[in-house]
Amino acid sequence: MKKHYTLLLGYLMASLVSIAQSFTAKPGVTTCPVSNGYYEYLPQGYNNNPSEKFPLIVFIPGIGELGNGTTNLSTVLRHGPANLINGGTWPTSFNVGGQDFKFIVITPQFTTNPWCGHINTMLDYIIENYKVDIDRIYLSGFSLGGGAVWAYVGDNATYSNRIAAIVPGAGAWSPNATFCQNMAATDLPVLALHNNYDNVVPVSNTNYFVDNTNTVNGTPIAAKIIYYGISGHDLTHGFSLNLNQYGYSGFADQNVYNWMLKHKRNNASPLPVNFTGFTASKQSSRTLLKWSTANEINNQGFEILRSQDAFNWQSLGFVNSSGTNSGNYSYVDVQPFTGKNYYKLKQVDFDGKATFTAIKMIDFGKHGYIIPLNPARNELTLNTDINFSNTKLKIYNLQGQFIKVSLLNGSGQVSADVHELPAGLYAGEIMEQDKKQVIRFIKQ
Repeated sequence: MKKHYTLLLGYLMASLVSIAQSFTAKPGVTTCPVSNGYYEYLPQGYNNNPSEKFPLIVFIPGIGELGNGTTNLSTVLRHGPANLINGGTWPTSFNVGGQDFKFIVITPQFTTNPWCGHINTMLDYIIENYKVDIDRIYLSGFSLGGGAVWAYVGDNATYSNRIAAIVPGAGAWSPNATFCQNMAATDLPVLALHNNYDNVVPVSNTNYFVDNTNTVNGTPIAAKIIYYGISGHDLTHGFSLNLNQYGYSGFADQNVYNWMLKHKRNNASPLPVNFTGFTASKQSSRTLLKWSTANEINNQGFEILRSQDAFNWQSLGFVNSSGTNSGNYSYVDVQPFTGKNYYKLKQVDFDGKATFTAIKMIDFGKHGYIIPLNPARNELTLNTDINFSNTKLKIYNLQGQFIKVSLLNGSGQVSADVHELPAGLYAGEIMEQDKKQVIRFIKQ
């Protein structure tokens, strides 16, 4: 018992150290089919107020930073905000218009060049798992990442409208008139960076996107900073905290991060249907989708969509609205793919307008994983492919003291009641088929 207590206490202390850090590597965490790891920066006071939302920067690195998301994840620290955070120079807040803002910063590592659907899936994951102000989502990147930024917001108005502003650096994407039209149509603020003598990605790419977006829009919404006299494929100066130290005095803001915060969307307006829950779980060899709604207005029903790569989607069926103010719905996928299955719902109004839920993933290839969704509030939610049947979850506090036991049932997303636990760090022990797993979670 003493040995068990010592090991558990050591695990908890190590967990506390890692969670206390504002900058954390997340190796092996899949946010979309082509990203298996990322770095997470959470601002000071992130967990103080459960209802507080924070602006989000997603920075997409270049081709030299592609990797497996585990052993070479640290290469994404070379550019952008992650470089400043890792170097200890990132400020705790940015003051714009007399108001202090604190960013969440996510820097993903991709295994290959991400396409628009991949980035959209990653954004869904971030919004579902972090306290994001959806009116202040900023997309930035360098080289391949800068090109991915142009491609995402230029692909369609739905994607562009999710983003408050973009800062592509030396974007490696050929000129595309449709991209410019979509950015102009959604009044997307753009600040593009490029060295005039870039020997890898021509500066003409940036000039084309900015100039043609402004031509289409009539009123300029796109700006650019071209570093004349600077050669090479590098933009350390562009993403620095003080642009003027590099002799660029024509930029009104101190840095690109202050510029970002001057722009926001208005995506938090009420939707025709308020989803109160959407889950996916394994039922033997099938997938059970369940969702519930409140305040249904003008709702025709729900189209069930499935994908193997979270990019190419197929329709599985349609569930009509219950015709009442709220409803509980379900759908069974009787023949899921071997491996990963991505699901989302398309809610369709009678007038043809549509909105989409976040994406859920069920893996019919992996076995035995248990992933807690942090932070927990009234319930601790676990993602798992194990089919629990009255399985005991033993919960311990930071001192290694046993607190309570809960019973787990089901698969996919399962929950345990933790509403009575004080806020803090906890460990959970799960014994399933003679295999013990220890998880950690934060209770808010």
